[in-house]
Amino acid sequence: MEKNISIKILNIISGSRDGGAEKFFERLSVSFENYRVFKQKVVIRKNMERYNFLRKYIKNLDQINFFHFLNPFYYKKMNRIYFNFKPDIVFSWMNRASSLLPKKKINKEINVGRLGGYYKIKNYLKCDYLIANTEDIKNYICKQGWDPEKVVHIPNFVNENNNSRINNSKKEKIILCLGRFHSNKGIDIIIRAMTKLPNFRLWIVGSGNLKNSYLNLIKKLGIVEKVKIFKWTDNISQYLNIGEILVCPSRHEPFGNIVVDGWAHKIPIVASDIGGPSEMIKNKINGIKFQSENIDQLVKSIKTISRDKKLKKELTQNGYKEFKKKFSKDIVINKYIKFFKEISRKCVV
Repeated sequence: MEKNISIKILNIISGSRDGGAEKFFERLSVSFENYRVFKQKVVIRKNMERYNFLRKYIKNLDQINFFHFLNPFYYKKMNRIYFNFKPDIVFSWMNRASSLLPKKKINKEINVGRLGGYYKIKNYLKCDYLIANTEDIKNYICKQGWDPEKVVHIPNFVNENNNSRINNSKKEKIILCLGRFHSNKGIDIIIRAMTKLPNFRLWIVGSGNLKNSYLNLIKKLGIVEKVKIFKWTDNISQYLNIGEILVCPSRHEPFGNIVVDGWAHKIPIVASDIGGPSEMIKNKINGIKFQSENIDQLVKSIKTISRDKKLKKELTQNGYKEFKKKFSKDIVINKYIKFFKEISRKCVV
């Protein structure tokens, strides 16, 4: 590939309606549009909300109704896209998109799969390279037999603080918990902890099938006046800017975008000691870790931050430095540019 020609990326996701990987896909795809080194074609599974959002920023966007190996229309449309766009790199997100790559190369394209979890490696057999968003996931991939030279760790980035604020007229001390209403997120854990935190209120921001379960638990514990649930919004700055403490109580969390969101907004973080949060957080330096599902440790951690103003300041300052050093948009995009340029040079025929 010649030096002055941009890298043509076919960026594909099947993806669910909500989720951290899907939201990062949106952020990254929109960002690629602003870098001249990339010429991008984006293909998503049909989702009008996502499509309407992306088309405001992405020139070459398409959607397919049904990502499945039994759907002949999928292959027909994708083959047409390959022949017309002629990608240098096919960037496939997660299992479905990666497993549906063509069996044979069409334009000598380079297939790059992106993993944000400990997925079955059999779905990535058609990939030439893999991107993992944590070092631990990279290690997991290599232990499955992948050549370490063909696996790279590139983390997620989050949006900068837009300085907006939701009204908190009562000046309450707010604990925040943001994320999908899924068992993996452990939101029930922080709800139960609220019975032992009389001086705090809990604001939960998210969406999902477990909402009624949370409402029933809140009622059962007699803490209806202490807990509010808000519908998910892409403008989470308005909540992070008024929160006292951000809690990530997940049972399973491969990366933990919300930790980086907290750092970007200078709010102290308490997170369970699992997955990505455990890897990123240095205890009592840029956050506090508690043993997963240990409510007493969670309560103690929250009270420690609330009482110790010096520690709270150190946590927020160090977290923000970590965000700027490793997880800001420019840092992460430049890692993608460097990686895509390197593999493009290696694969020149």
